[in-house]
Amino acid sequence: MNQILHTLKLPDIVTILNALCGVIAIIIVLDGFTYLAPLLILIAAVADGADGQLARRFSSSEIGGNLDSLADAISFGAAPVIITYSSATGTKAQYILLLAMLFYFICGILRLARFNTMHLGMNAFSGLPITAGGISISAYLLMDNGFFDSYIMAALAIILGLLMISNVTYLKARNKNILALLSMIFAVTIISYFINIEYTHVMASMLSGLMAIYIISPIIKKNKEVHYAGKRSDN
Repeated sequence: MNQILHTLKLPDIVTILNALCGVIAIIIVLDGFTYLAPLLILIAAVADGADGQLARRFSSSEIGGNLDSLADAISFGAAPVIITYSSATGTKAQYILLLAMLFYFICGILRLARFNTMHLGMNAFSGLPITAGGISISAYLLMDNGFFDSYIMAALAIILGLLMISNVTYLKARNKNILALLSMIFAVTIISYFINIEYTHVMASMLSGLMAIYIISPIIKKNKEVHYAGKRSDN
C-alpha cells in the first residue's frame, strides 16, 4: 500500500479523478440523473487533458500510462455505454443501440491497447482517441431530449468505433488559442448545468458541432492537400 502511494505522482491523482468521474457517472445514471451523468464524462475529459499537461510539465510515474488507459476505458468506454443504454430504455431500438454501444466499447479498448504499443509521435494519433468518442456521445446526450434518437445514436456509436480502430491520423490539439477555446466551452458547459439546464443544451450543441469538425478533420486536411498538390502541378 505504502509503495503504491509513494509511486503515485500529481498526474496520477488527476487520472484517478478521471476514473472516479466515470464510475460516479455510471452510478448516478442508474438513479435517474439523466444529464449529470454525461456531464461527468466531460469533467473526466478535462481531467484526462490535465493529467497529460501535468505529466509533460512534471515527471510521470512508472504506472502513469497504464493507469491512464484504465481510467479512459472506464470514463470514455464503459460509462458512455451504460449511460446511453439507460437513456434508451423502453424505446423500440434499445437493443440495437446496445449492440452498437458494445461495438463502440470493444473498439475503444482495442484503440487503447494499440495506443500503448504504437505511437505516431507527439503531434498525432492513429485512430480517433477514445476520449473524443466519449465527449461526442456525452455532448449528444446533453442536448435536449427532443434530439435523442436511438438509431442516430447507434449510427454515431458505430462510426466512432470504426474510426477508433482505423489508421486515420488525428492531430493533437497543441495550438494555445484552440486549447483556450475548448477549455472555455467545456467550462461554460459544465458550469451552466448548475445555473440553467437550457444553457447546457445550447453549449452541448456547440460542443457537438466542434466534435463533428474534429471527427471529419482528416477528410478536410486530405482535400486541402489534394487541392494544394493540384495547384502546384498546374504551375
